[in-house]
Amino acid sequence: MFDRSRDVVVVVDDTGAVIWANPAARPLLGALPIAALRTQPSFEWTAQDREFSAEVTPLDGGRLLCISRDQTALKRRERMMVDTQGRAHLGTWEWDISQPTATWSDELYRIYGLSPETYTPSYEAYLKMVHEDDRQRVIEATNKVFHEHVPYSHDERIFQADGTMRYLHTWAFPILDRDGKLTHLIGVCQDITDRALAEEALQRTMADLEVRVAERTRELEAFNAMVTHDLRTPLAVVQMSSEMLAKKTAPENLHHIDRIKQALTSMSALMDALLAFARVNETALQVEDIDVSAMAQDIAADLRATDSQRSASISIEPDLHVNADRPLFQIALTNLIGNAWKYTQQRPEARIEIGRTDGGLFVRDNGIGFDMAEQAQLFEPFRRLKNARDFAGSGIGLATVQRIVARHGGSISAESRLGEGATFFVRLP
Repeated sequence: MFDRSRDVVVVVDDTGAVIWANPAARPLLGALPIAALRTQPSFEWTAQDREFSAEVTPLDGGRLLCISRDQTALKRRERMMVDTQGRAHLGTWEWDISQPTATWSDELYRIYGLSPETYTPSYEAYLKMVHEDDRQRVIEATNKVFHEHVPYSHDERIFQADGTMRYLHTWAFPILDRDGKLTHLIGVCQDITDRALAEEALQRTMADLEVRVAERTRELEAFNAMVTHDLRTPLAVVQMSSEMLAKKTAPENLHHIDRIKQALTSMSALMDALLAFARVNETALQVEDIDVSAMAQDIAADLRATDSQRSASISIEPDLHVNADRPLFQIALTNLIGNAWKYTQQRPEARIEIGRTDGGLFVRDNGIGFDMAEQAQLFEPFRRLKNARDFAGSGIGLATVQRIVARHGGSISAESRLGEGATFFVRLP
């Protein structure tokens, strides 16, 4: 049997001389530590870049039988495991529950800032290191493992010996015997401090950003409301005064009065747009099913009524529906279709299409289009694209649409080529 074994097997006499060796041992006899064999019941030794663990058994007549097993692959795996644990900040532990103490890996000692020479692992000592806000949760999880044999996985905070707090994620698994009785607990512990601190910093940054955005939004909305309301009174005075002047002005000067009236109309429209922009975030959403096709038909009819002489084809796909707040979605759709109507007015045959796309709706036209290099400015308030400056408008219509869509948790995007029309895509949850 020994002749066929891959283990290194030798027998020495009471003087230490090798009196028998199997074939696996003969090439290694020069490296075999005879002194260790005679003085230690077990030891480790190396030869030809191989690592062996040896067990020594006494025989009669003072002879000794030594069987050495090649542990090279196992040792490499152990070193790899240790290296991996260090890189991943993973420590392991095992607890025979019949014993008062547990066994920790070197990496687990490092995670806790302890050493085997100064600390003996035990459940009671471990609990003292757990943050007081997490301790009860840890106790309850451990009790479930003990009594219900349910593994646990949770985050916890611990204090190292120097008072440094670390964030850990721990796993514990029960080991049962054939009768279903708990005998051991084995576990893994990962130091996640860097990740936890980064997440906390990100949460603080996001919370601060949300507060600042909310404050800026409230300021903007208050400013818009103030401007639109406080300007209406002087505009009304100008309106009445211009009408009175028109009655006393010579016919050849009436065009000046007309210019004043046009400016008043533009200013009134701008204030309406500002007020609509400010009110987008004021009220709670009342989401309902909306027949977009019917709403678009009404908007198209209103636009045709403003210029019945225009040659325009408006195609609306039937049975379009979204879930949205009706007043806000009405504003958004009116802006999108209104823009398509406005920017196609120079076309001999305007074509506007409202339809369904993957995950949303689109509004397409064959108008003046825009340069995609300017796309980032589309939804910014008061930013008008170069080729759109000759068209009337407040400059906040698309910004209002974007805000409405964002309030619904959706997104809006656009595609275009200069002079070849534009398509706007709206996607709502």
